[in-house]
Amino acid sequence: MSAKILVLEDNELLLETLEEFLSENGYDVRVATRGKIAIRYTYDENFDLFLLDVKLPDISGFNFLKQLRESGYDTPAIFLTSLSDKESLVKGFTLGGDDYIKKPFDLDELLFRIKALLSRGGKIRHRVDMFDEFYIDYKRKRVFDGKKELNLNPKDYELLCLLVENRNQVVTTEMVVDRLWKNEISNLGSIRVYITNLKKIFGKDSISNIRSVGYRFEK
Repeated sequence: MSAKILVLEDNELLLETLEEFLSENGYDVRVATRGKIAIRYTYDENFDLFLLDVKLPDISGFNFLKQLRESGYDTPAIFLTSLSDKESLVKGFTLGGDDYIKKPFDLDELLFRIKALLSRGGKIRHRVDMFDEFYIDYKRKRVFDGKKELNLNPKDYELLCLLVENRNQVVTTEMVVDRLWKNEISNLGSIRVYITNLKKIFGKDSISNIRSVGYRFEK
């Protein structure tokens, strides 16, 4: 799956150029010329990276990112800026920015910075969608079906996270023990109970039992 990038830039010519260039390089791109529009996008979609102009008519790129960071969003961000004074750069990083590139910039240099940031994983994502309206809120350590919070005990939650993080791949019993019990005494019989609990919530076909090996999340 290609990385999804939100570009917030009020220069429409530059915005069109960035959208075309990033799309040609395999990224899924959303664009906005106003901060309010970009914020609405973040309510409906999950992004892997933000490209943020600093000077905007309605809200600065700094304040846009500040609002998101205060709401728990850890999506990495690169500022696109004509500012070069030390105070502005310090402010950008203090508010949670990961990198900046000074205008006018070379598109290949921007692509290099994007790849470098995404290749090291950026920051931990606040939310991970599972399927339908189910999603995991890592910051709050909760699981939701739309707006409804699901009642999972801590071991159910940790097992679900492990399965989703390795979806469509086999999670071995050893991996489960390491995640759920770490240095505690493990209880292998309990794993079947936790798997059954998750199947009751997400459907009996959501998790496959790989005989003598482990489990696989199929959604």
